[in-house]
Amino acid sequence: MNRFCGRTAGVLLLACLAVLTPRIARAADDDLDWDPATTHVFVVGLLEWQDSNMWGSFPECMKDRRDQQLVDYFRESGVPAGQITYLKDAQATLKHIEQAFVKLLKETDDGDLLVFYFCGHGSRDADTGETCFANYDAGAKESSCWNVRNIFSTIEKHFGGDRALLLADCCHSGALYDQARKHHESKIAYAVLTSSYAHNLSTGNWTFSDSVLAGLRGEPVVDLNGDELIELDELARYTELELAFIEGQKSMFQASERFPRAAVLADVDGKATPRVGLRVQVEYKGKWYKAKTIAVDGDQVEVHYTGFDDSWDEWVRPDRVRPYAPAQYGEGDKVEVQAESDGKWYPGTVRKAWYGLHLIRYDDYDESSDEWVNPKAIRLRSE
Repeated sequence: MNRFCGRTAGVLLLACLAVLTPRIARAADDDLDWDPATTHVFVVGLLEWQDSNMWGSFPECMKDRRDQQLVDYFRESGVPAGQITYLKDAQATLKHIEQAFVKLLKETDDGDLLVFYFCGHGSRDADTGETCFANYDAGAKESSCWNVRNIFSTIEKHFGGDRALLLADCCHSGALYDQARKHHESKIAYAVLTSSYAHNLSTGNWTFSDSVLAGLRGEPVVDLNGDELIELDELARYTELELAFIEGQKSMFQASERFPRAAVLADVDGKATPRVGLRVQVEYKGKWYKAKTIAVDGDQVEVHYTGFDDSWDEWVRPDRVRPYAPAQYGEGDKVEVQAESDGKWYPGTVRKAWYGLHLIRYDDYDESSDEWVNPKAIRLRSE
């Protein structure tokens, strides 16, 4: 079962962010590669469930909920009200979701782009590999939940547009990535950005959602190449770094050849401030903590410690700050991984390594049990 707020999980699925057309065919804004007039938005936000014993609710996440912010963003950007469907909490039963989704898809046409967002719980059956998103009336049976495979089959059957961008912020959200790769020959060009690998849990600190919103709003920190435009690939790379640094989890990104990774999502709003937004480590009472720089004054920087509230923000001297450089093992290294469930250490081998994260193949298990683990949960074997 997923976790959503704090150390909880959500599901963010954005299917087709706006009509991402080639740069030779611009939208109303000469810089952007999407047109609000031909964008269709489907948002499902769940923070509470009918069966609260099985699917724990998150009342503390109701304030400033990001699903609402996402809807507001598209409304304010000019997407017609009739092209936005927003279902939340008790409205989001499986029947209502499926009916409303089909209705929206049937109203699309050539050149349209679909936006679908889901936040809430998700689960994966380790035996079958099936992943589901938990609608309001979800129960213990797999058939009572919204199957990720069915999301794709519904899009394939009813979507009249050309491109679909799917983003997910939840445990096992990488199932969207896996399904998109299976549809590489579809007439629909898919791109997927998720908060985690298909086999992994995901935190729910809204980190993924905040990263997506930062990109759409044109925040300078997302402009990695400094050209004052936010491109899809930049949003993906920024999100990947944020999730690895703040949450210790691997974001996944995939785009088909016919989906423009260089599609411009937003103009940068304002100018970047040098040395602000850096991912660093800060010394505090003899220990080093992860932090991000939020302001600069001469040679000092103000930092926000990840995992701590704003009351811990402080100004620090240069000798207390160093670049974030996580420990990393090499591919093929024999390691042990500490399981979050029972605290025990299990033997495995590093398959891939990136930014302190490691994709592990466990001894005596096949690839269906592979997962990405953060630096705190891995060590070299003593043998």
